[in-house]
Amino acid sequence: MKRRGLWAIGILVLVLLAAYAAGSWYFSSIAIASPTQSLADGRARADSFEELGLPQPVDVSIPAGEVELSGFLFENEREGDCGAILLHGYTGTRYGALQYAPLFWERGCDLLAYDHRGHGASTPALHTFGYYEKQDLAAAVDWFTAQTGLDRSQVGLAGVSYGASTALQAAPLLPEVAFILADSSYQDLESILRYQGYEQFGNVAMFFLPGALIAAELRTGGDVQAISAQDAIAAAEMPILLVHSRQDEYTPPAHAEQIYARSDKGRTVLHLYDWGSPHARDIITDFDAYKADVDAFLATYVPDFGAAP
Repeated sequence: MKRRGLWAIGILVLVLLAAYAAGSWYFSSIAIASPTQSLADGRARADSFEELGLPQPVDVSIPAGEVELSGFLFENEREGDCGAILLHGYTGTRYGALQYAPLFWERGCDLLAYDHRGHGASTPALHTFGYYEKQDLAAAVDWFTAQTGLDRSQVGLAGVSYGASTALQAAPLLPEVAFILADSSYQDLESILRYQGYEQFGNVAMFFLPGALIAAELRTGGDVQAISAQDAIAAAEMPILLVHSRQDEYTPPAHAEQIYARSDKGRTVLHLYDWGSPHARDIITDFDAYKADVDAFLATYVPDFGAAP
């Protein structure tokens, strides 16, 4: 009888461990393997190139290690001797970053917008929230500068949400770039997963979060603790503009405040807008005011960036 009891306890423990492992795998998949938009979906949600004041782009493919990044290259006839790389948000496509294009196009800048790995038409891959994407961005900067003849110091980075965090995490790899515009970034992976997990699934997600983080590391080969915009900004050397809506309920504005707290205040600006915008929509809510703040930031910190707007 005693042996049977031990066997029963052992089987129960194995069943519970298997259930926890399965739940952890499931919750890790929600983060790193969620379905993404197709380019057709993104196109349906975007303004036409003409409405954004852009010409038809050149379709490009950028080698980045084991992946190929698919993107749009916009070559500007106005010679501003500048460039900007536009980075879209989580599960989106390059179309989601084009709303930032007018900020730089009128300065005569060439533009590159590409799909993150595992998004759009780029190579299928798990989402690592900046761990590998920052290396992809470094490869894209090298490709872009070779293609346009620009120096890194003539290229700015503009990212939204997932793209904003990627740009910030890439800052230590790209100290020469002109600036970073980071709109609605999360401070680090664990914090945003903890917040979103509780918002969507309550305490069940909190129970599985430790296991989900371990599963995510095992599946991607990445280091969860290294996925941190707030750590990366402490090593940044370029001017940085942080933008966030006070009404953002997807990534709370406290994330921007935490990132700003770790920055060099001598070359970092934080705008917390009280415009009633949902996540990453301030540029849509009041484009003119948003652009005025970007122009003021560039005039102060990067006065030679492009032609006068």
